[in-house]
Amino acid sequence: MLHFLPPPAQITHQTPQSVAQLRFQSPQNESKDLVLAAVPQALPQVLPEIVESDLRSLMQSLSSVEITPDSILAQVGPVKPDSQPRPKPGDRVQTPQTQTPKQPTKGEPLNVKADRQEYNVKTQIFTATGNVVVVYKGSELKADKVELNLKTQQAVADGNVFFKRGDQRVRGSRLEYNYAKVQGTLANASGSINFGTLADPRPSQLPSDVAPSSQTFAIGRDTPDPNQSPNNKGIRRMGFRADLIRLDGDRWSAEKLRVTNDPFSPPELELITDSAKLEPISPTQDRLETEAPTLVFDGVFSLPVPINKLTLDRFQRSFPLLVGYDRTDRGGFFYQQDFDIIAQPDLSFRISPQIFVQKGLQGNILDSGLFGVVAKLESILPDNQYLAGRVTLSSLNPNDLPNSLRASIAYNRPIFGDHQLATQFAYRERIFNGSLGFQDVRTIIGFNIFSPNRVLGDTGINFSYQAGLQYINAERGDIQPTGVSGLGRLQTAVALSKGFPLWRGQPLPAEKEAGLKYSPEPIVPGVDAVVGVTGAYSAYTAGSSQAYLAGTVGVSAVLGNFSRPFLDYTKINLSYTQGLVSGESPFFFDRIADRQTITAGILQQIYGPIRLGVQQTWNPLTGKVIDSSYSLEYSRRTYAVVIRYNPTREIGEILLRISDFNWNNSNSDVTPVQGGIERRE
Repeated sequence: MLHFLPPPAQITHQTPQSVAQLRFQSPQNESKDLVLAAVPQALPQVLPEIVESDLRSLMQSLSSVEITPDSILAQVGPVKPDSQPRPKPGDRVQTPQTQTPKQPTKGEPLNVKADRQEYNVKTQIFTATGNVVVVYKGSELKADKVELNLKTQQAVADGNVFFKRGDQRVRGSRLEYNYAKVQGTLANASGSINFGTLADPRPSQLPSDVAPSSQTFAIGRDTPDPNQSPNNKGIRRMGFRADLIRLDGDRWSAEKLRVTNDPFSPPELELITDSAKLEPISPTQDRLETEAPTLVFDGVFSLPVPINKLTLDRFQRSFPLLVGYDRTDRGGFFYQQDFDIIAQPDLSFRISPQIFVQKGLQGNILDSGLFGVVAKLESILPDNQYLAGRVTLSSLNPNDLPNSLRASIAYNRPIFGDHQLATQFAYRERIFNGSLGFQDVRTIIGFNIFSPNRVLGDTGINFSYQAGLQYINAERGDIQPTGVSGLGRLQTAVALSKGFPLWRGQPLPAEKEAGLKYSPEPIVPGVDAVVGVTGAYSAYTAGSSQAYLAGTVGVSAVLGNFSRPFLDYTKINLSYTQGLVSGESPFFFDRIADRQTITAGILQQIYGPIRLGVQQTWNPLTGKVIDSSYSLEYSRRTYAVVIRYNPTREIGEILLRISDFNWNNSNSDVTPVQGGIERRE
């Protein structure tokens, strides 16, 4: 046998970042063989030339040297004299024998880099200190010191620990990890959680259309804002800290977890929970489940979220609590709380009980008609397919069921390459049609095919179209007396639009006291003009038809950067639409009643994070306001509190928006109609 002993004292040296490559089997295998591949190291210049040549030749000839648990045969890097096996008085001198060398044990390679490495033969513990880097089984471990038991594959890392495995990237003070079981614990952990982009495979209806809508200034919506910096790619990544996390494969659980969406410290907002679980749902997305979470604002104000489990994933959800107003269906103010019944990576089922507070103050508080419920099911299927269902009961009194139940189910999938097929069935769909107000569609079943938004050559003109076929039961105005009756409808629509950037300002730097003071993204000041043309044609099985051609011109402007305390943000819009109508729909819900409309709105910073918004749409032929929306917002970089009210539709809500969370900002079940086309979102 050949032993590597330390070189003589006069030429001893310590080579920085020595490298060892080890290969061993799992502890379940009885074989304890370990292969250590010697890696040539640069020798000091003070060695005699003949000594250097002999040592280099010797190391190159030992490309694979076997060691057993009983004796060490080779070691790379500095070797402690005390670690060498010493002969005992009764030891028998072994006579070298010629034998065929064993082949190295097949297994996972373990690569270790460190300033200093030691191996204890008896305990089979490998110790590396100083700038340690361990690469093994697709993982990377960095620390000041690492001890690895080669028999059990148990590693203990201390000091400035960084652990990477797959999409997991965590830091901490001490890691205990078993490579064989793929389990471990990390103390004082920190890192980031990647929620990816929100999954929303629903088609955008006529995306090239610029028809006015009272939702243009829907404060707090998470839809992209053209006047925000283009640096926002839609990826939702949040930082976290935890007293302890337990790693288990690609999943982990945490104790005393704090999650924040704020890149600065101290954070404006934190979500704190005593217990949480995280699991990957795709190579780029994670899902976090928390128990009894609490929101902490600016380190001062705490808001307990009164639900047992909060799920953050790729599904769009409403905030778990809602204070809303609905005069027609719920009698005024109501309170809603959400509960996740199923929260799987590709399946979500949520039930939301409601209490009609204002109605209860006016009557018997024990009446079953004072309570309602909303149930929502969503499923993301393979190949970008999407299934969604919603059931709403505005009363739990069985006698009110015919007038309190609303239900819908939709299935979407790609078709013809880049088009979308959207099928739908709805019962008592609630539709708002401008001057004609609310209309209930008794039943509707059918499909639509939506094109993507295309650009015509290098003209900059956006172009999109849709076509669909439905069978509809709704109130008709072409029969006497008026009543609910069914007809088939074939509908097509085309939209073209072009924007003209008139002026662009510069965003402020993405810093805490500059561009990110009150906004999650730096605001880009600018002025834009837009022109658009929309055409729609509907044919009904009764023999009637309705054709519509409309042109829209508009201008919008964003002034200021929303950074200074006073009047540093103003957003305005003004548009005019003129339409031509031929024929008339037999139904009221899609009949075109407003051929001319003017829409104007403003969103103005009042002081600091407080903004006030107003938007209205008029019919200039009748002088009537056909839609309107008012909002008051307290906006911060990481969150916003919004109060919205629409006096025309008699609906409103108080919202909490948190940037990068999967909480959308509308619980409304109202479908608006513009130009005879339903605008389902």
